[in-house]
Amino acid sequence: MGLTVNSRFTMLGIALCASFLSGCIFVGEYDDHYYEPPLQSPIYGVCYEDIDCLGGLYCEELALPVDHYTDFVNAICTVDCYDDLDCPFSEFNGLPGACVDHAFLGGPITSRVCVERCEFDGDCDVAAGFGCEFIAGDRLCVPIR
Repeated sequence: MGLTVNSRFTMLGIALCASFLSGCIFVGEYDDHYYEPPLQSPIYGVCYEDIDCLGGLYCEELALPVDHYTDFVNAICTVDCYDDLDCPFSEFNGLPGACVDHAFLGGPITSRVCVERCEFDGDCDVAAGFGCEFIAGDRLCVPIR
């Protein structure tokens, strides 16, 4: 006795329902279009562009030494400043920030930015290429070799 077309679809439907109800799941690669925004860096955190920084901060390139700045370049999330009172404390080492003329850091002479202060290399993000150097009368976390 042969199955008709109608009964074949009925059997297929029953088989599919049974597999769905059995708890079987698909395991494999698929794109569920879930967007997870990248983590944003806090003040003095490493960045590549402004979107990498928390709100109100921007990504600023620091370059040392000024006359050879292409050798030692890295960027941090920071803010413009007038004096040290404008600079927040570091979340990493707890030290107050320093307002430094950007000319010391390879930037335009007319700007000043907040930079993370330090006492020794361990106060800086060494893994990201920063170290503690004496610059502009302060010990600052800057790009190192």
